Amino acid sequence: MNLLLTNDDGFFAPGINALKKRLLFDGHNVMVFAPSENRSGASHCINLGSGVEVRKISESEYTCSGTPADCVMAALKSGVFPKIDLVLSGINQGPNIGIDIVYSGTCGAARQAVFMGTPAVALSVMVEEHDGEPFSPCEKYFYSAMADFAAKNLENFAKMCVVADGMSMPENPCCFVNVNGLSQEEPYKAARFSGISFREYANDKITFLPKADGIFERKFSGGKVISSSRKFSDYDALCEGSVSVTRVLAEQLDAGEMDSIIFNF
Repeated sequence: MNLLLTNDDGFFAPGINALKKRLLFDGHNVMVFAPSENRSGASHCINLGSGVEVRKISESEYTCSGTPADCVMAALKSGVFPKIDLVLSGINQGPNIGIDIVYSGTCGAARQAVFMGTPAVALSVMVEEHDGEPFSPCEKYFYSAMADFAAKNLENFAKMCVVADGMSMPENPCCFVNVNGLSQEEPYKAARFSGISFREYANDKITFLPKADGIFERKFSGGKVISSSRKFSDYDALCEGSVSVTRVLAEQLDAGEMDSIIFNF
């Protein structure tokens, strides 16, 4: 298969390189177009008016000063690569579950791909949480289990997506696949379709540190993460040691009408 790899952790991140190594081992044609530096939290941001620098690393590898979505747009529209069969975004350091899917540049890249007619999967790993407390940033991440799971399920991921067809709207809403697993080296033993949890970041704190007259540096400090769900969720799957597989709607869909609302004029 012709596979495009991207991420939001940056071109030199260990997750994307572990994935690339595993897919090359299976003989796939692997191409990389990833941000030149960490773009975590970039969501689906794209650069319109500002210039974006693209750097060619090799015939099959490019970096971009823009966002993950910028990378996907450039890779699929520029003609530098042959037609892509599947976009793989990740492997992200840290989970992309619950409302993190909204913030995630990893998921933003996958969303952009299906809008452009190419199936896509977002891949992430999580260090086990301890009563919702944030993990230590120096805690070791492992990517081999997720890389192996992805390599063995490429065709499944492609079948699960609904992509746009040129300029025409598909019969069903566009969707991409979001996959999360625990950070581990030994192979996963189970995978489950999961809903999307709700992640509340309690006790987050924003402080302004003075730098100059009227100028401050914004500092963010995370708090405890509280996860809840309306049905079996991505977080529930991870807690039981399973891989969470979720088909995520890429389109913004309306929430329906409300009979009780009377508009004022």
